Amino acid sequence: MTTKQLIYTALFASIGIVLPQAFHFIGGSTLGIVFLPMHLPVFIGAMLLGPLSGVIIAIVSLTIGVTIGMPTMPIAFFMVFEMTTYALVSGYLYYKKSLNIFVSLIIAKISGMIVSLIVINIAVILFSLALPPVFGTIAMFTVSIPGIVIQLILVPIIVIRVKGAFESNEGLS
Repeated sequence: MTTKQLIYTALFASIGIVLPQAFHFIGGSTLGIVFLPMHLPVFIGAMLLGPLSGVIIAIVSLTIGVTIGMPTMPIAFFMVFEMTTYALVSGYLYYKKSLNIFVSLIIAKISGMIVSLIVINIAVILFSLALPPVFGTIAMFTVSIPGIVIQLILVPIIVIRVKGAFESNEGLS
């Protein structure tokens, strides 16, 4: 990882900490669940900087977020798996394999949600939680629809614009 990539990774991790806090400040904790602001810098960073940077952004954002109160445990535990999958898949498909940005984003989104559902269902079974196994599915596909739509619109626009700016300057290397 170059120094520039490290600096941009830190920038996106910072955004991953501040953006959700702004949403929670404005509308309480439920606004974050609806609009998924922490996911944006992970997707954007992974697609611009690669899967390793995306994973770092996800882990740093979640770790510091937990220490300042959002997200809370155990939600953050499940989010680690989900957001790491987003970073790995979107970074690999778009950054490494140059797959179409929309295809990369959709595959990453579906993959992360599936991983999250698997982890949630394993936790429900192992710890005899009082949640039905479909709880995660319902929450992901209903409550978060506005956030998913925002991701499908904003991530490609931002990635394409920033990538163009990187290429017109001296790039990330």
